[in-house]
Amino acid sequence: MDYFFYGTLCDPDVRRLILGYRPGPRQIRPASLAGFRRRVAQGRSYPLLIPAPAGRVHGLLFTPRRPEDAERLAAYEGPEYLTRSLPVRLRAAAGCRPARVFLPAPGRLSAGLAEWRLESWRRRHKADFLLSLTRQGLPPCANR
Repeated sequence: MDYFFYGTLCDPDVRRLILGYRPGPRQIRPASLAGFRRRVAQGRSYPLLIPAPAGRVHGLLFTPRRPEDAERLAAYEGPEYLTRSLPVRLRAAAGCRPARVFLPAPGRLSAGLAEWRLESWRRRHKADFLLSLTRQGLPPCANR
């Protein structure tokens, strides 16, 4: 099943570190998820989704190419997030398709007041975030 990325995994450098390769254009496509808003997780630099009936979150639909992709994504998101299958709309297509979406696990994260924006995160937090990921001893990437 596909995954919907709405936060740090929308950044190609983060994706490469987490997956261990650079997904091709057929694996990563613009998409959106209705019924949610993206907020900064309280005390963190990354986002979470909160229900919002009139909301829409733009992100990316990722199609895994290897079984270990799912394992690596689950390890990256950790116990703070659970996956749920939700209907995601590809930007260039009619209709929706199911995708796994990482939502906050009950009692693990709280939403802050600020909207989370990828460009703001890149300017303020990306360098430190990438350094933290590489210090965690992730396996080397296949496509550098």
